[in-house]
This record gives sequence, C-alpha cells and structure tokens, in this order.
Amino acid sequence: MARKALLYTDGASRGNPGQAAIAYIIIGNGSIIREHGEAIGIATNNEAEYRALIAGLKAAAALDLQVVSVYSDSELMVKQMKGSYAVRSPRLLPLYEQANEAKNMLECVTFTSLPREDSIIQKADALANEALDSKLPAFPVEKHPGAFVKPIGFVSSPYKVQADAPRQGRLDPIESTIEIYPEFEAGLAGLMDYSQLFILSWFDRSSRDQLWVVRPGRGSARGVFATRSPNRPNPIGLTLVDLLEIRGRILRVRGLDALDNTPILDIKPYHQDIDTHN
Repeated sequence: MARKALLYTDGASRGNPGQAAIAYIIIGNGSIIREHGEAIGIATNNEAEYRALIAGLKAAAALDLQVVSVYSDSELMVKQMKGSYAVRSPRLLPLYEQANEAKNMLECVTFTSLPREDSIIQKADALANEALDSKLPAFPVEKHPGAFVKPIGFVSSPYKVQADAPRQGRLDPIESTIEIYPEFEAGLAGLMDYSQLFILSWFDRSSRDQLWVVRPGRGSARGVFATRSPNRPNPIGLTLVDLLEIRGRILRVRGLDALDNTPILDIKPYHQDIDTHN
C-alpha cells in the first residue's frame, strides 16, 4: 500500500525581493511527522514559495512517502505546477524545473491552492516568519567598518505597494501593527505612558539614487533633502503615529505610512515640550 501524506508549504519575503524564508509541514495519519522553517537569504515571494515546495517534496521523498497531496496559498505556483499557467519568469523557470524533478521522485503528487486563513497554512507561515526573525538582516554603514543598523521589528500594513500609501501617514489615519522581535521586547517597557510615537523605518522598496524630486503640484524640482520623499540615498522613514494599544510584542498604531513588511529601525516617544517649536 502506498505511503500517503499531506504536504503544506509556504514562503515569505520581506521586501519582494528581500530577506526570505521557507517552511513546510508534512502530515501523515493525522499527525505532523515533520515540520521545518529556514531562512534562505534574498528572494522574491514567488521564489520562496517554489523553494519551500522543493524542500518539502525532497523531505517527503527522504521519508519514503509515495503519494503526496501538496497544499499552498500560492495560487500562481499551484496553477503552474498543474500546467494551467505557463512559467515565463526567468527567475522562476529554474525553480519550476527543480520542483518537477523533486515531484518525479514520488509516485503521485497533487496540488491544491488553499486560502491564507487555513490553519495549517498559517502554521507554516509562522514557521517561515520565525526563521526570518532568527536571521535579522543588518544594514552595513558604508565606510564605517563594524557599524550597522539592525531592524527591531516589522510592519503589518494594508499598504502593499507604493501606490497604496498616502503622501503622509497623518493624512490617512489607517491602523496598522508593528511586531517587535522577541530579543527587543524588554525595550517596550513604559511605552504605554505615551500616546504618540516617532517610528523610524527602512523603506526597503524605495529608490536610493534619487537626488532631485518634483513634488506633486509644487512645480519645479527640489533637492531630495528638502523634501520628505521616500526615495533617497538612505530611505529612512520618520512618521509620527498614535499609539492605540500594546499586546506583548505587538503595537497597534494609527497614521503609519509604511508598506507591509517594512523593517522598523527604532521607536521614540513624542514629547510635546521638546518636539514642538514655539
């Protein structure tokens, strides 16, 4: 009798491309027989999804499984593996070929797309994000050996691409959350004494070669340092937000203009007596 199992896979990328991780969960006879999360360096989200699939299929083969049902929240990958969509991306084509090689190591493999809300998919997503959190990226400071900027957390935001974000966060009082990495949680003590915070973020999807900016409706170009453009040599965002709630390592804020998965560099409380010029 063929050995059967369910394989759930997920890939995550903070930046797309950005720091990425993969995860898979193999379930046999109703229980988890293997789960794995691993940081993979810089990749797009689709690349991470494929690399998670490849790793999961190879793990299934190593366990001597023969019939595997694959589940993923990547509809693109599932349709490509089923042959419904062609693979045209030169970055994905080699991974697609590797995934088919891994699939051929097994007797029978089927693919099903699941919504992100599926409980096992969410568990795989958590594994991938835990792997990312354990491999925090550091931004080296050029010409200063040994100096670096290390993110303390990341944003969960409704803004997915730059076109979604408002010109200034205070102009669009949308709520978002900031998740602080576990090793920095102690630094949050006392923060609820303040109703407003300065959030310093790293706009990882912004251009870093722009020195002139034409502001919307403002006429002629100005030097980037005379503007608040997110596209600048060091794309550091500074936003004043309302602090609504803190639950453990999660801050709920209003008025943050950062994109989803933006790295957070620092948090500082707003003091009206020193931060307001009279």
